[in-house]
Amino acid sequence: MKNYYFDNSTTSFPKPKEVAEEMYNFIMNVGGTYGRVNTKRGKETTQKIEECREILAKKFIGTKNDANIIFTSGATRSVNDILIGLNLHDCKILISALEHNAVLRPVYKLNKNNNVEYKIIPSIEGGITDTDALKSIIKKEKISLVIVNMESNISGVIQPIAKIKETIGDIPMLADATQAVGVHEIKADEWNVDFIAFTGHKGLLGPTGTGGFYVKNPENLNPAYFGGGFGDGYEPPYSVPEIYEAGTPNTVGIIGLLAALKHRPDWNITTEDLIDTINKIENLNKYKTVWSKNKNTQGFVFSITTNSISMSDLAHKLYEDYNIECRYGFHCAFLAHNFYKNDNGAIRFSFSPYTTKEDLKYLINTLGNELW
Repeated sequence: MKNYYFDNSTTSFPKPKEVAEEMYNFIMNVGGTYGRVNTKRGKETTQKIEECREILAKKFIGTKNDANIIFTSGATRSVNDILIGLNLHDCKILISALEHNAVLRPVYKLNKNNNVEYKIIPSIEGGITDTDALKSIIKKEKISLVIVNMESNISGVIQPIAKIKETIGDIPMLADATQAVGVHEIKADEWNVDFIAFTGHKGLLGPTGTGGFYVKNPENLNPAYFGGGFGDGYEPPYSVPEIYEAGTPNTVGIIGLLAALKHRPDWNITTEDLIDTINKIENLNKYKTVWSKNKNTQGFVFSITTNSISMSDLAHKLYEDYNIECRYGFHCAFLAHNFYKNDNGAIRFSFSPYTTKEDLKYLINTLGNELW
């Protein structure tokens, strides 16, 4: 029986075959280090790392400044690096109602340790940030940072990042593009966004342990950690990206990410296919569907919930009886579940370029069965 993988918001599967091939080739035949030695191996490794940085910048983040793309282990590390590097103390910040714990938890620590007060920006139906309410808040209060989840990992709602940044003006903005990068168009330069955190193992189809962040104005962001790398003496180098990339990078992972960027398949499904799927599941009258409620703001993620059965029992049944892989629970985003009033958690379905229309039909038919 075919396996149906609908858990791409956790990590994408499958990956392009070239990801494994290039990682294997690098380990077995290249094996150089990045930026340390003037050997053939070192030069080839450095060239590939910089090629990956350049492709990310121009094709996926939307900036001409590829040096401002910083490699980290992923979005969680990136968010922490940015928040630490901003050195926030005794100030107020705003976050959206749909933030992942990778944002909420470090913000909570800032609140406890650095007296950083945070408020949640009101949202309208479906979870879209209310820019009118946001405008009212920043008129009344001095805000040091605004953080917005570009695409929810619960509902798939896509936020109007350009409009939000236009609304807040010169206030720095951090966009969490974990679910959006590689799936939706990002225009860092055009939108004038200050920071964008992203990961490599979801929409970019790369290996785990890869990702990074974009910084518009490096002079406004201190490095969050220190160690070996370019330059001599006690102080780190003052050039980007080196100042933010102390230590030996995940060269093997970045080589795999480069392969993923260069060998991406076309999508088999459209947003219209997904909306049709959501509508048919809603018409079953068995589940509450959690999505943006608007086809123009919907990504390739949505969830269902019900009080008739535990989410864990339903997810296990889908896997054991129907070979459907998905994720249940609160998805590291209890703030978003509070917004959608999912007291029982939810089951999330998330898709990739490898998902087909036939896969969606199978999901609809399965959920229409008497599962309990």
